Amino acid sequence: MGLGVSLRVRFLMHTLERSCHMRARAAFVFLLIGTLGCSSTAEPRAGVTLLIRNGTCETGQCAPLQILGFPSNQPLTPGGFWSIDLGLITAPTACLTFPPSATFRVIGVSNDGTKGDTTTYTWTTAVPLSLGAQSPSASRIMAVPSTRAFVPASSSGWSVTMPGASRVSATQACTP
Repeated sequence: MGLGVSLRVRFLMHTLERSCHMRARAAFVFLLIGTLGCSSTAEPRAGVTLLIRNGTCETGQCAPLQILGFPSNQPLTPGGFWSIDLGLITAPTACLTFPPSATFRVIGVSNDGTKGDTTTYTWTTAVPLSLGAQSPSASRIMAVPSTRAFVPASSSGWSVTMPGASRVSATQACTP
């Protein structure tokens, strides 16, 4: 009777070990698929354009709009969102070109007032971006995105009406 119980215990232990290994493998595969599904596969590219329709041009007069891009890799800073100045539009439509890349530096200050560590955030057209528009005279500290994020490098051109639209649509490249 002692030998039968010992064999059953070994069998149960072996079964539990196999089950744990299988669950661990399944969890790893799930995390790998989730990570790959959330990351962009686009390569950075130059010459990506944005066709902006000025949504303020209802009566023939167009209010000027400063178009800003807000990278998804935002640092937490007290000075508002990091934004990329894409251009000023004053007409009913304008064709702007995304820069291939941009950097934002957060420069730390030590307790004695000297320069501390610097952290550099880099954006490329392969990194998601949201858009926002504001009056050119408004403070950039108050600027916020108004569209959903998109990856500029995933198309040669994009279009959106600002202010107003929340989705930026892929289209053919416009001519700046």
